[in-house]
Amino acid sequence: MRSEQTPSFCAILLAAGEGSRLGRIPKSLFRLEHQSLLARQLLALTAAGAEDIILVTGYFYEAIEAEAKTAIHTLHNKLARIHQVRNHEPQRGQQSSVLLGLQASQDLQLMATHQVQDHDEKSVMIALADQPLIDANDYRACIRFFHHRTAGRSMIYPVVAQSRGNPVVLSGHTVRQVLESGQSCKAYIDAHPEQVQHFISENDHYIVDIDAPCDLQTFQQRTGLTLIAPQSF
Repeated sequence: MRSEQTPSFCAILLAAGEGSRLGRIPKSLFRLEHQSLLARQLLALTAAGAEDIILVTGYFYEAIEAEAKTAIHTLHNKLARIHQVRNHEPQRGQQSSVLLGLQASQDLQLMATHQVQDHDEKSVMIALADQPLIDANDYRACIRFFHHRTAGRSMIYPVVAQSRGNPVVLSGHTVRQVLESGQSCKAYIDAHPEQVQHFISENDHYIVDIDAPCDLQTFQQRTGLTLIAPQSF
């Protein structure tokens, strides 16, 4: 269950990639301690305060959406509202999936505004499904930092040992600005450094992801845990 002390937010969980450097394997379906990374992220985001999670699929959408359905069925009383968005052109890259997620978050916000008077605009977190070490506390730290950010700043992301990490958190107003700009989210962030505040952290959970076979080996050496690849890919 999510912490009542953490402001609620909308999360975008990106799981549309091809996993090309791993031999075309869906990274969100790797299993850690008998649970897929996808299910772990859905639980962690919910526990951190996400009320809505927009799952963006693309490559391997059938398998990933089936895994999400299983997670929703088995963990339904522990999960936020899950909304699935499919990127029909995942070859356009991760930023195309981000924009689809941002548009879906904007649509949800408009629906909520119409249904409830004086509805508070929620922040939006963009998270990756292939970060095996990130947990609810890590997400919670980001969202709390965002809500204590310096006035005039509307975007935050963690920086660990001078490396840019994930997740990224945006204000609802900034989401609209990104969508209206015609730019990718990353390009918009890079073009507006005055709106960005870095969350300086020593927590390398924010910069550990799984892109290549060497990352699997490094992960096992560091944690003593093994990421199990999904079968039939």
